[in-house]
Amino acid sequence: MIGLIFLFVALMLFDTIVVNIIVALLSLLAVYELLVATGCWAHKLLSYFSMLFAAVIPFLSRQTISRNITLICYIYAVAVFCILLRNHQKLHIEQVALEFMFSITIPFSFSTLLYQRDRFGVSLGIFYVLLSLGGAFLSDTTAYFSGRAFGKHKMAPYISPHKTIEGAVGSLILAPVFMCLLAWGYSALCAWMGYPIQINYLALVCVMPVLTLASILGDLSASVIKRQFQVKDYGSIMPGHGGIMDRFDSVLMVAPAVYIISRIVPLAQVA
Repeated sequence: MIGLIFLFVALMLFDTIVVNIIVALLSLLAVYELLVATGCWAHKLLSYFSMLFAAVIPFLSRQTISRNITLICYIYAVAVFCILLRNHQKLHIEQVALEFMFSITIPFSFSTLLYQRDRFGVSLGIFYVLLSLGGAFLSDTTAYFSGRAFGKHKMAPYISPHKTIEGAVGSLILAPVFMCLLAWGYSALCAWMGYPIQINYLALVCVMPVLTLASILGDLSASVIKRQFQVKDYGSIMPGHGGIMDRFDSVLMVAPAVYIISRIVPLAQVA
């Protein structure tokens, strides 16, 4: 419920820099949790630099990123290797590789939520953000309850012991249904507010299984890092849920998928 309140506030301020700040904070905390979990936090200079990079990316517009992505990544890579050369006796390439991966992947993944706003405007931008979050959270939730009800065959016993094949199948079936209900509710709200949008429900149903698979991939990817580094949770910022990475691991895969798909197939348009 607290999360829904924060989401409501963020959507009310969707066309302001407040959303950029929220995404930057999520990126910052997620990178920090990963650095701590993998032991990379021991080298403070590189860690602070990685977190700074992760916090800055969400404030760069989609146009700036698209025009200067090569330059941005090149300058960042040069700076990271300069730190490695300066501290080669204490800093190992494995740490550098992990920090580079985390600080690149996390902010760019989260920032696709902002790119939807920059590309489509407020009403359609919010729809695609809801699709990104719903595609992740609804897939997780329907998989959990389907697994509890019918789960017998483990999907990945070592990585995530509680995930089952039956849960995944249930999610592939049920998540599109709930996502269509969410989309219908949002379109009705937009019509009531005088900003009608038209949802392509057929395309939405066809896309949801892809988002569900991306959600499962994101969840398992975050879980395997925890297992290999023997960490139970990434943090305790959200009681009962763990850290930012524990809650948003699926979003990190789903949000970029939604952004890519939306550039190919229009899932909604202004009526």
